Parts: sequence; structure tokens; C-alpha cells
Amino acid sequence: MKAAFRRLLRDAGGQSEAAAATRVGQQALSRYGSPHHETDHVPADVLMDLTMDADNPEVIRTLCRLAGGVFVPLPATRRNDACWPQELGAMVRSGAEAAESICKALSDDGRISLEEIQDLDIRNKLSAAIEALAVLDGHARQVEGVE
Repeated sequence: MKAAFRRLLRDAGGQSEAAAATRVGQQALSRYGSPHHETDHVPADVLMDLTMDADNPEVIRTLCRLAGGVFVPLPATRRNDACWPQELGAMVRSGAEAAESICKALSDDGRISLEEIQDLDIRNKLSAAIEALAVLDGHARQVEGVE
């Protein structure tokens, strides 16, 4: 989780930019990302400030995975029928990328190792496919009149 937080800080423009976007200073941000400060963790409001400022939900995704779930962002705006083909294409592409990586991992010995999951970025590809399905589900919910 601390590694994901360090990447979020980079995406937010570094510690000084991140400190300007939230209520804590650079030293606190440094501690939150440091593996040497095992008991210092980012407060939820600071995490949300930085996530929204950097438009990067990576730490939220990591937290969801640690809790046994998956982060699925909701579409920011109302969609219309013209978006269905584009979003369906995105779903098929992301699903195909995940399937391709899984097949590649299975091809040598019929099993998937931790190293293959990490090297082939399988978890992130699966998350992208799930997120694309959620967008399509949002379209269907809109047609049903369910928000």
C-alpha cells in the first residue's frame, strides 16, 4: 500500500504539490509512504484529496484488493445510447487483454504463479475489464431508469 501511495504522490506532482492539495505537510506525506514508518498511514481524507487531485485511484484499488474486493469507478456523467458501441469496444479490449495475459501465463505449465501475475499485470488488467463492465451496467441501469 505504501508503494501505491508513493506512486500517487508522484502523480500528484511530488510532495510539495501534494501538500498544497491537502491538510498535511510534506513530512507527514513522506512518512505515509515510507516503509520505515510502518505505523504511519495516510488518513482517509488526505488520501481522497490526493486521489481526486491526481485523478488516480490506485491506492483505492489497492485497498479494495486488500479487503478482497475490487474498485469499480462509476461513470462521471450521464451516458447516452451513442456511447454503447464505444464502451462495448472498451470492454471487449480490456477483457481480451486480461484473457491474453492469463493464457500466456498458463501456456508453459498450466498454472499461474505469483511472478506471472505480477510480471503480466494480470490483476490490473482484470480490474480494467471489470470497470469496463460496470460502465456498460451503468448504461443498462440508465435505460431501466435506475440510478
